Amino acid sequence: MQEKPFWEKTYSDSGVATFSKGPTVDVNEYYSIFPPNSLVLDVGCGEGRNSVFLAKLGHTVDAFDISENGIAKAREIARGLGVQVNFFCQDLGSFEFEKDYDVILSHGVLHLPEKEVRDGFIRRMQEHTKPGGYNAVGVFTNRLPATPDNAPFTHSLFDVGELPAKYEGWEIVHHLEGTFKDTHPGDIHHEHAYERIIARKIK
Repeated sequence: MQEKPFWEKTYSDSGVATFSKGPTVDVNEYYSIFPPNSLVLDVGCGEGRNSVFLAKLGHTVDAFDISENGIAKAREIARGLGVQVNFFCQDLGSFEFEKDYDVILSHGVLHLPEKEVRDGFIRRMQEHTKPGGYNAVGVFTNRLPATPDNAPFTHSLFDVGELPAKYEGWEIVHHLEGTFKDTHPGDIHHEHAYERIIARKIK
């Protein structure tokens, strides 16, 4: 069994982007609906692609990841762009909310911990979203199995439809489910099943 996920190696290389450059597709398409000068939390921010993008738009962004290499690289990227983001290293399972947010993001992360951990975190995430605020969440589903290199670190693939069901009572602004193929540095090729939503907390 491999000791570390593939992204740890590329997080340590400032010359490559582990995932696509720029914000995730949903954030790029829907960022204009977020309230001006929002307080944003980016959960599992990786290299900070969404964090930096939103901070450049004037939002105040807290962002964490369990990877020290990812946070170091995110800080380097933000510094190079003259953007201020509060990056810190943190395991979501032990994260304690100290404030409420206008926008909480989580992409490609919540299927990694055990189901009990991620379900509890989603509940806390929802509780600490301000009325009228947004959650933008993307997860991998069991429509396809985890790729062999990701499988040792993937402990709770979502059932198809499970993610939007957790947002009953919220306004679902965006919802998409399906599969996609991607490529990472080092000639790594994957096919994943995903589901993503942007949901607004009803005032």
